[in-house]
Amino acid sequence: MPDNSPVTQVTNDPYASVRIPEFKNLIIGRFTFIFSLRMMSTLVGWWVLELTNDPFAIGLVGLSEFVPAFGFALYAGHIIDKSERRKMMLKGVFSYLAFALLLLLLSTRLTSDRFNNQTIAIAIYVVIFFTGIARAFTGPNFS
Repeated sequence: MPDNSPVTQVTNDPYASVRIPEFKNLIIGRFTFIFSLRMMSTLVGWWVLELTNDPFAIGLVGLSEFVPAFGFALYAGHIIDKSERRKMMLKGVFSYLAFALLLLLLSTRLTSDRFNNQTIAIAIYVVIFFTGIARAFTGPNFS
């Protein structure tokens, strides 16, 4: 008797995986998440360049995210292996949301009236440093 379960049934339909709702939601969510992160990094780079008028400052933005992401990579992998991946992924996504809201707060007129450009740029570097930590934990979860 042939086994017709979905796991063992082989089809030649290239779009079969897209019809699985969980997979479709994962792909849409991942695309949206990565797209928004790329937009945020581009905008932050442009913003720091306008604040400092120094092209080197753009490189420091990337470095301030790379160093914690690289430094926490092994520890994050250990924690992810011991934890439930879905909860870790949601914590990472919501931490990115919190950091984006902090950047939004730094971009307001109230902040620019109270602090000079150098202080705002340092605050941006600090927020981006913490996004690097979040990146160490969310990166392996999405793969």
